Amino acid sequence: MTKIRLVSTIISGYNVTMKKEHIEEIHYIRAFAFLAVVLQHAIGHYIFVPEANLADGVAFTFLLLLSKFAVPMFIFVTGLVLFYNYDGRLNYWTFIKKRFSDIMMPYLFWSFVYLLFQNHMDVLSAVNRFGEVFLTGKASYHLWYVIMIIQLYITFPIYRYIIMQAKRWISTPIAVYSAFAVLGIVYIVLMTYPIHVTAARWNIPLITPILTKYADRNALNFFYYFVLGALAGLTITNWRAWLNRHAKWIYSIFIVMSGVMAYRTISSFELLPALKTEYSQLLLLRPVTAIFLVSSVFATYLFCMRISSIANNRTRRIVTFISHYSYGAYLVHAFVLGLSYWLPDYFTGYINVTLRTIIAFIFASFLSVMLTYVLSKLPMGHIMTGLRKPQSKTAARSSTSQ
Repeated sequence: MTKIRLVSTIISGYNVTMKKEHIEEIHYIRAFAFLAVVLQHAIGHYIFVPEANLADGVAFTFLLLLSKFAVPMFIFVTGLVLFYNYDGRLNYWTFIKKRFSDIMMPYLFWSFVYLLFQNHMDVLSAVNRFGEVFLTGKASYHLWYVIMIIQLYITFPIYRYIIMQAKRWISTPIAVYSAFAVLGIVYIVLMTYPIHVTAARWNIPLITPILTKYADRNALNFFYYFVLGALAGLTITNWRAWLNRHAKWIYSIFIVMSGVMAYRTISSFELLPALKTEYSQLLLLRPVTAIFLVSSVFATYLFCMRISSIANNRTRRIVTFISHYSYGAYLVHAFVLGLSYWLPDYFTGYINVTLRTIIAFIFASFLSVMLTYVLSKLPMGHIMTGLRKPQSKTAARSSTSQ
């Protein structure tokens, strides 16, 4: 019966008007995903220090596996929130205007800040380079994500139209599973070599760079997580029930895939003539990695859903606080992380590289969130953080989207 209700909800999702339920677990997903991003970037710094040994390499592998869910879950939540909140008539101009104000303006501000530091505070040089990098997110290593997610906002009406048309064919549970199996196969094919090799051979202006040089910020390479989020947003009650019913399988598949990815990564390490650790097996746009990441979406959502149901009030307040300021903290964390290395590196002779990484991660995470909180209080705070005004605890707790 639950499967039938899931399909029925998909079919009628655009026609039923009801009071929106608060989705508590979204705050946990956003908070954990932000922390996972900071951890990944802290690891990205310390894997290159000369004193890192084999034990550090193995530790980094498992820490990366635990934190790789971040980007897929951010995209998944974007799809969930959009399809959950915009199930009626959509005013596209108002929709895009709000995203430009809340997402794009802070991105432009921090892009210029990063360019200023890259050009040693030379304003003229930063201005000259701004037009070159703001469309590609190359002002800093983490800004590619904003360029990619903006594409999903722009094309949201297209996704919504396709799903509305697909309702005619999704009339049974088998049809639902089949549709997502086919989409999964298409997604894996997008990760494989013929697409970008063929694009490079075509050498078509604009198209070839999007499919090759800038593939990591091409939203088409992440569409599957967005569509999964759409499914969850349209069928939230039955989505939760389905996850609970298949919890053992979900966790089992995630653990097995984690083991596979750990083996593939660690076995690629070179020990002679000198230690050389290599983590390309964990790149986002790889077929096997994509399978692992899809399993991580299900496992992470299930974990956050269960944690949110048992968390005490203090934990809820902390998680909601991090979630509320997560976008601004994401934008600023690369700057803060660069300043955070001095603390663990001060103890280079006393603690190992893995522990230094964790210290830098904790320090940068805390400072990024707190800096965003302070900036949001300033008169022009919205430009820097995307937050229009400080929210009360009640308002922040009831929010399901930025």
